[in-house]
Amino acid sequence: MKKNVIQFLQGCAGIAGILLLWTIASKTGIFGRIDQKSAQLLLPMPNVVAGELSEMLKSGYLLSNIWVSMQRVLIGFGIAVAVGLPLGILMGMSTTLRNCLYPVIRFFSPIPGVAWVPLAILWFGLGNNAAIFIIVMGSLSPIIVNSLQGVLNVNQQLYDVMHMMEASHWQVIVHCIVPSIIPYIVSGFKLGLGFAWRVVIAAEMVGVPKGLGYVLSVGRSTANTSVTLITIISLGVIMMLMEEVLFRFLEKRTSKWKTWE
Repeated sequence: MKKNVIQFLQGCAGIAGILLLWTIASKTGIFGRIDQKSAQLLLPMPNVVAGELSEMLKSGYLLSNIWVSMQRVLIGFGIAVAVGLPLGILMGMSTTLRNCLYPVIRFFSPIPGVAWVPLAILWFGLGNNAAIFIIVMGSLSPIIVNSLQGVLNVNQQLYDVMHMMEASHWQVIVHCIVPSIIPYIVSGFKLGLGFAWRVVIAAEMVGVPKGLGYVLSVGRSTANTSVTLITIISLGVIMMLMEEVLFRFLEKRTSKWKTWE
């Protein structure tokens, strides 16, 4: 308990330090680089951003756009899971399939999701379909790779026991592989969802109506730095909440399974 309190206080101190540095930079013209009036436009004071945030929350503008982005992320991420999870498991079980597909996965893995934006627009036009395609391509690789790695790391003794019991391939998957790779699946989902939120911003900044990326684009086009900062802060808060509320719990519950012998 004491450790958690100390950790919380240290976190608060870090946030307070950032706010202090932000305030000093705004008041000094970003440490003397520009005049103070310009600094108020390029880097508004924290209280100014907080006031803008309050107005956006009261009007429902921010929350409605967050919800739009979340819907796109969940749909795209769901498609990536539906494709990547079984594909990763099958690649882990079949050497032939792994040898055929793994070089392709390695080729596409380093390509950032934003690189798919031009093709997505050409293939799907401007709208939800393009954004969802970009999210799928951005979040697919970590799900496949982690699922594959989980299958490769399954204890060989479990396979031996299942074969001794004359289990079918489906029974091996359900009763042996899936329970063993859950920690890897959780890690893959965490990475994939993080990539999904990153690429949805880029997708929504290119002609996609509504969403956090759209809000960020509006802030940029109107030179409203407060809106830009609010969008960045909102994205960070969303990711922190997802990590603390969902993935931290799942990782604690499943991390011990990785070392199960």
